[in-house]
Amino acid sequence: MEPLEVLQSYHCPRYLEYPSVPLYKDQVMGFLSQAVAPFYGAEQTTVTAAMINNYVKLKVITPPEQKKYSRDQLICLYVIFLLKQVLSIDEIRQLLGLEFPPEDFQASYERFCRRLEGELGNLTQAEATLPSDGHPLLEAAIRSFVYKRYTVVLLEQASENVEAAE
Repeated sequence: MEPLEVLQSYHCPRYLEYPSVPLYKDQVMGFLSQAVAPFYGAEQTTVTAAMINNYVKLKVITPPEQKKYSRDQLICLYVIFLLKQVLSIDEIRQLLGLEFPPEDFQASYERFCRRLEGELGNLTQAEATLPSDGHPLLEAAIRSFVYKRYTVVLLEQASENVEAAE
């Protein structure tokens, strides 16, 4: 299958497709490596124990209980490993806090999956809307930049709103 086809047909693991029993770090690494593999180059390291430890130390995810990671922690790690390619860890921590509230975590994650799959499925449609000057690579890079900046602005506004409400 061609790389574009792999992306367009990607299935984001749904909440109930994650293991319901807590996993040890090596099991987490195996699960996540497979889940995020289509988004990393063949030569890139996708998931390491050191990375997971850093996300715990930085309080991006909660510490494991008895060295085991819950389903929700696994999902947060999955989101981190996808979004760290475009956002800083601090921005991801903020996004997780805002968009994945504990009381609505499963529904928030399911919404994330639908949007991710929708955007991936529409890659060629997005390409068709590009100007016909024959530079889709440049156009994609510009869109990446614009959406990255837009995301940061939204995070800043959300942070200001939270501070104002306190």
